[in-house]
Amino acid sequence: MEIKTSTGETNYNTNLASEYFIMSILCRTAKDAYLSLGNKKGVDIIVKTKLGAMCIVEVKGVNKRNDWLISNSGKFETAPNLIYALVCYHGKIDDLNTVPDFWFVPSLKLSGNTEHKISKNGKTVYISNKYIRENYDEYKNSTKYLEEYLNAF
Repeated sequence: MEIKTSTGETNYNTNLASEYFIMSILCRTAKDAYLSLGNKKGVDIIVKTKLGAMCIVEVKGVNKRNDWLISNSGKFETAPNLIYALVCYHGKIDDLNTVPDFWFVPSLKLSGNTEHKISKNGKTVYISNKYIRENYDEYKNSTKYLEEYLNAF
């Protein structure tokens, strides 16, 4: 099945598909997770931890191996309870037989160890897809670090 859309629609659909993909993983692993709906929301998914605290999961998806757009605020957002879920479809978002790769990485870990960059406009912040693929293999297609966080708080 091939999806025919404009570039703006494709980007929006990739992000939306990524959010639902991550929500599916959370549901399949019996997490108490809540998807926030809408275009102008500040949080993608909230997950309740074992002790009742809230974990924020910010989902970032790309169709190809582009860098992940993190924010347009000029800074890399971090918080002890913020986890980035990075999703990459490797150019096959329209192939329904292909499963994307994903990484659940705590924001504090990403801010210290990742090649993130700010574009020339001084506002757009990206994380390098190549750097994540080459340096975060233990996070790839695993909920291990998310589980550790959810069980600790």
